[in-house]
Amino acid sequence: MLDKILELGTLFDWISPLVAAVQDVTNGPSHTFMMREDCGWSGREIANTLRRHGVKTWGHMIVNHSIMITVRRKQAQWAQYLLEREGIPIQYGLIAEKGSPVSHPARRTKHTKPVAKSSSWLDDLASLLDL
Repeated sequence: MLDKILELGTLFDWISPLVAAVQDVTNGPSHTFMMREDCGWSGREIANTLRRHGVKTWGHMIVNHSIMITVRRKQAQWAQYLLEREGIPIQYGLIAEKGSPVSHPARRTKHTKPVAKSSSWLDDLASLLDL
């Protein structure tokens, strides 16, 4: 019962996504990993594990029973290695090995106009939040 009440309270949380969006802009190119909420690790434990190994994290949220953690794109492969090494199953955001296609469907080409990028990013966020 208490879990349902807390989950209902998160529906009104518009501050966390706003703060994460600002952090995305200030931290530069980023990559978001998603893990199932019932993976056996809390978001805090995952973030602390990554931080202990020098990975900057932000945008910690739980959306639709998935833990979201964002890292700098330059650190994404290192972060993925650490997550896999710890046995944390990545649900979304896997980075393909060099030479194989990237498995991150939200990634855009470099020649996308800024307005299209922001519009696309908002669409991605809305679909992620099931809006």
